[in-house]
Amino acid sequence: MSAWMLDSVVLIDWFCGRSGVAPFVRAILDGEADGAFSTLSEVELWQGLRPGEEARHEALLGFLERVPLDSRIARRAGELRREFGLKALSLPDSVIAASAAATGRTVLTRNTNDYEQLRDRIAVEFYQKD
Repeated sequence: MSAWMLDSVVLIDWFCGRSGVAPFVRAILDGEADGAFSTLSEVELWQGLRPGEEARHEALLGFLERVPLDSRIARRAGELRREFGLKALSLPDSVIAASAAATGRTVLTRNTNDYEQLRDRIAVEFYQKD
């Protein structure tokens, strides 16, 4: 069974109805795959929600495991940013990557610009936008 750490863009794409992410989210909703998200992704999602979108947001998150930011993840994220550079790897992406590594999951994203460089450090699976 696939076990994915969902990048924030996965959840945003799902909410926006982008077809490329649909098979992955459906696999999670159908119990054929395991999905999780970082609490940092939750911050990114809540900042972009419009009034009336909260219930749909909460419904999807209810199917996923929330991975809290702890000291182990924070340290690994800091190490990744130090290694790749602060401009090359954002704080959210480093935390999501470290969360995936800490929980033995594969990052699921379409963000090739930021995650391609991490492929030799963590498992990453890319999908197309549509």
